This record gives sequence, C-alpha cells and structure tokens, in this order.
Amino acid sequence: MTFCKLIIIGLLTTCFIGTANATVIEWESNYGTLSDLSDDDDNTELFNLGFDFSFYNATYNQVYGSTNGSLFFNDEEAYEIGSDIEDTYGPMIAVFNADIDPGEDGKVYTNTLGTTGDMRFVMTWLDVIDYEEEFYNSFQAILFENGTIQFNYLQLNGSGDDGGDDVIGVSQGDGSHFNYFTADDGNANGIHPSGKSLLYTWNSASANYDQTARQLTSVPEPTTLAIFALGILGLATRRFKK
Repeated sequence: MTFCKLIIIGLLTTCFIGTANATVIEWESNYGTLSDLSDDDDNTELFNLGFDFSFYNATYNQVYGSTNGSLFFNDEEAYEIGSDIEDTYGPMIAVFNADIDPGEDGKVYTNTLGTTGDMRFVMTWLDVIDYEEEFYNSFQAILFENGTIQFNYLQLNGSGDDGGDDVIGVSQGDGSHFNYFTADDGNANGIHPSGKSLLYTWNSASANYDQTARQLTSVPEPTTLAIFALGILGLATRRFKK
C-alpha cells in the first residue's frame, strides 16, 4: 500500500470517527416548529423542553420563551426589557434581552433534538427586527440535558433607541447569583458578540455559571467530508493505476 493511500485512509478515518465523536454544537439549523411568537410582540409562550433541565440547582421541564429574546422559568408575564435582571424576573436566561418585534418581521422557532440522556432544546429568533425597525438579529439558545447553556449569534446588530439596555447572560433572580453584561448600542455593522458563541457551564464551587466565548463556525456534515475524501481517494487510485 502506498504512502499516499495511507494518508487518504487516515483522512477517511478522521471524517467518520473524529466527526462522530465531536460533541460541540454550533449554529443549529434544524429550527423545528414555528412559534406563535412569530406574529406577536411583548408576549411569552410556554414550551415543553422534553427533558429535565437543571438551572441554578432547580429542575424544570418547561420554559417560557419571550418575543424579547429571553427564557423564563416561573413568570409567564416576564417579557419586559431592561438591565435589572439580578432580582426582577426570577430565574432567567437572557439570550439577547432587547425590544425585539417578531410581529413586524422575523420568525421564532423551537425544537427538541437528541436522544434520552443527550437531548437539547433549541429556541431560535431568526431575522427578527427590533421595535424601532432599525436592526435585524438572528440568535438562538440551546439548553442541553446536562445543564450546559449555549448562545449562538449568527447576526447581532442590536436594537434602536428603545429606552432600555440590551442584556445577555443568566440570573437566578435572587440578587446574588448572576453572570451577564450589557450589549452595545445598535450598529448595522454588528455588535459584540455577533458571529460568536457563548457557553455557560455550571460551577458548583461558586454556585454560578462560568461564561466562555468562541468564534461561531460552520461545521461540515460528516457525509460531506466523507464524500470529499472518497473523491480524493478515487483520483489517487486512478493516478496510481496509470
């Protein structure tokens, strides 16, 4: 067997095994079911997660999703905007807590994916415009069955002069346990963390979530990589037969 063929076989192995073992979920394009929030403004809808999810040591199997880019666990009226998420709304996940108006333009989707023990709930705000009709945003939250939370920002341009701060982060709602920041003002060229992914992992020592940021990348499907590698193998085989 030639050295070239050994390299190709190694590439195929990486495609099938390495990709299969990958646990990182990037932008989730399987949006699922269109929510009634797509035709609404300043409202919430109750969704079944499909699994038990631990958030600040409390367990939930349902969540309220809002038009304004947040998730709540015990307050169906919590769709207001503002920077005071420390003790105002109770347990809260602020993906992009801003004055968003899907009823004017954009769509909101939810989906539950995976198998028992490795499930995830995805809520996506796709091409939603802010209330002032200045900026479009596409972002999503992924709640993993193991308690990890991921925010993805495909396009984040902020919101206009809505009289409130745009907030990203998590809060227990007790005034003591939270991790959030205030996003920049609206900008047609994008604001932080546009094009990035934020991961929130539970830290039992601090009884709070740690946040890490990374670049949001598009990962090719395993079948795409395999087809590419097979094509290279075919070309190499033809060359060595001549």
